Amino acid sequence: MLKEALRKGITLSYLAIFVTAAILGAYKSAQKSLEAFTATEIKSVSNIARHLPRTESSAILRSRQSAVQVMSLDMTDGGISSSSGTYLTFDQKYFVLTTAHGVGGHCIFTQIVVNDNLYDCTGYVLQDSQTDYIVIQVDRIPELVPVRIPADIPHRKEWIPELATQNTIFYTGFPNQGGPYTFDGRIVGYEESEALFVDSYGWSGSSGAGVFSRNGKLIGWIRALEIGDTYFGTQVLENFIWVIPLFKVDWPAIKALAD
Repeated sequence: MLKEALRKGITLSYLAIFVTAAILGAYKSAQKSLEAFTATEIKSVSNIARHLPRTESSAILRSRQSAVQVMSLDMTDGGISSSSGTYLTFDQKYFVLTTAHGVGGHCIFTQIVVNDNLYDCTGYVLQDSQTDYIVIQVDRIPELVPVRIPADIPHRKEWIPELATQNTIFYTGFPNQGGPYTFDGRIVGYEESEALFVDSYGWSGSSGAGVFSRNGKLIGWIRALEIGDTYFGTQVLENFIWVIPLFKVDWPAIKALAD
């Protein structure tokens, strides 16, 4: 009887220890799950929806890792323009590609903004007002991963499938001076004037943002939004975006002119 009682007592003791440990484990797990997350973790460039195919996730990551905001002071009227741009590396140097109409005045009045940090323009390398782009030389920006030229752009015949109608595109920009915001869209048309048309979203400040294909290739930059005349007057079509294909950039000239 005594031995039986001892055995039962020991069994109950072990059971009590096991139950207590299980309860403590569950409590600690619950407490850990309730720990506060940070805005930095949510805003991280690598915090991308997990249900997306790996190809699309890689393209979005490349877009987010290379996106910059370009702030430029125009000394003629004192106004400050804000546009988007893409951080590049070419010929072992670093650049920002953006729209020409968003940059005014001298290089010293232009700043590249990344995560509230400012980086200097070290020189305007090439500006083409007709095609609407400017290439700005900068020092290395350690917070970003540059798009590699020519490795990360389409080559020759690759342009045909990359610019096909209804292809998915992604871009990260700073519309309305907010962001960085990442958008998707689809190619809806192409004109002989070598302008690409995309169904996505844009607003003032989106101009200059790099547009990436689903395969992660940089295929162009945003130039403008379409404007239409209606019965109610002129309206901006914020989902109809003009994109200039990247093959319009004169890379040999950039190589020759860069310091």
